[in-house]
Amino acid sequence: MAKASDRERLIMRLAAELGLRRAEVAQIHSRDLFEDLFGWSLRVHGKGSKDRVVPLSPRLAFELRGLEPGYAFPGQDNGHLSPRYVGILISRLMPEGWTIHTLRHRFASKAYAVDRDVFAVQELLGHSSPATTRRYVQIQDESLRRTVLAVAS
Repeated sequence: MAKASDRERLIMRLAAELGLRRAEVAQIHSRDLFEDLFGWSLRVHGKGSKDRVVPLSPRLAFELRGLEPGYAFPGQDNGHLSPRYVGILISRLMPEGWTIHTLRHRFASKAYAVDRDVFAVQELLGHSSPATTRRYVQIQDESLRRTVLAVAS
């Protein structure tokens, strides 16, 4: 993160904190930000032309709202950066073996650990099946042990 520009840092945060795919990050537009009863949310243009709504943390909402109107990451692909270029930008900054998609997996595991709600994680990731979501979630050993101890008592 130390070598990352503000733009690259924001891209990484969108993948790590929201689980967005690189194509979803590339297409973020100011018109996709909106305030609802609980705070700010982002309309995400997902795979297969399936839109979903993802809640934003106050800090991430503040950063996105502070950008110029239009695409968050302007570029030459219909007005925004190409998904491929988003991936290249982040791969250069990440340690060996890490990609923007690895950050999506990281998000899934951390989100699942919050309250073990696979359906919430499925919705946040935009998966049509919980079986797909399960491949993204890494269960921690301490969670397995805690479950066994709870059942045994």
